[in-house]
Amino acid sequence: MTTILDGKETTATVMDELTAEVEQLAAKGVTPGLALVLTGDDENSARYVRLKKKRAEKIGLYCEFHHLEKTTNKELVGLIEKLNKDPKIHGIMIQLPLAEGLDELKAVEAIAPEKDVDGQTPVTLGKILMGEECYLPGGVLAIMELFKRYDIDPNKKHWVIVGSSNFLSKPLAAYVMNLSSNVTQVDENCPHIAKRIKDADVISTEILKKHFVKPDMIKEGAIILDNGNVYEGKYVFGDVDPEVYEKTAAYTPVPGGTGPMLIAMLLKNTVKAASK
Repeated sequence: MTTILDGKETTATVMDELTAEVEQLAAKGVTPGLALVLTGDDENSARYVRLKKKRAEKIGLYCEFHHLEKTTNKELVGLIEKLNKDPKIHGIMIQLPLAEGLDELKAVEAIAPEKDVDGQTPVTLGKILMGEECYLPGGVLAIMELFKRYDIDPNKKHWVIVGSSNFLSKPLAAYVMNLSSNVTQVDENCPHIAKRIKDADVISTEILKKHFVKPDMIKEGAIILDNGNVYEGKYVFGDVDPEVYEKTAAYTPVPGGTGPMLIAMLLKNTVKAASK
């Protein structure tokens, strides 16, 4: 029987749990604080960051939204360094991509590792690779949270990760390397991509190609983690053809899979940082 890894339902459960944790921290005089930093004038990014702020405040977090429509690398780094020193702030998240002309590496490098609740810094990626404790990027944490909630063991499996982003595929590959599993990472241009996917027990896709993965590309009983969102008007499609689902042991739907969990995972890391 195929299991649907329901991100919406899991998110609702996690948010209820976080609300209770925040109340317990408040009783001890601690209010988790999150700083959200946005650059440029992209309205879609602004809307998404406002949603993060709204959800953070709904569960009792203190949240600051710093929108720098016009800024320089020096000003952006200066703001981050100021937030690093602010005792009210336990977590810092920079909305990516940055506005044109700004240096992403300089910006994320400026975040103090203990406040890197979105797993953006090179230090965090290095810690993931070395198997050390750190705040996992939201997409990686969402996958592991779903595995835990649906009682799926990520170990002793062959993972194939299709994608190469710094915020999901690379840190996911690094994380899996420290499990008792094998991992293969490929991108969409790999000439052997179909064969690699066919060998997988767990397939994570992030290539933004509508229904790229077809039923004949996977083996029976594989687990599909579809992280590709392809927008066509008001509709969104994944990298995986829905006809694949009946062959799987479990899958994340699009929409409704890992996507709804990203904000919840950011807040989960922030509450964890405050509890320390």
